[in-house]
Amino acid sequence: MIFIKFLLIAILTLAFIIFSFSSKLKIFQKLVVITGYGVVFFFILYPSYADHIAYLVSIKSGTDLIVYIVLALMVLMTMILYVGQNNSSRMITKIIRESAKKNAKKC
Repeated sequence: MIFIKFLLIAILTLAFIIFSFSSKLKIFQKLVVITGYGVVFFFILYPSYADHIAYLVSIKSGTDLIVYIVLALMVLMTMILYVGQNNSSRMITKIIRESAKKNAKKC
């Protein structure tokens, strides 16, 4: 059991470090990542608390609670990435249009 906890924490920490340093995150995104990391880290170390909290919110087990939390965080991060991608696409389109207008006037 201790080996599994150590392995999960090591993988989670590595993913957290790679994600944090490899991308430019906004404050809200950093808070979501740090909070999600902290919650999952806590539940790995103290799984009995997940069961207690799950019982308080009428969920069958702590494992289900963790899955729901991770799923919600994944959906949130997906939406954040989708909005960012849309903004980037719009900006690229705007730059290309402006460049095409400038080049058309020269010809």
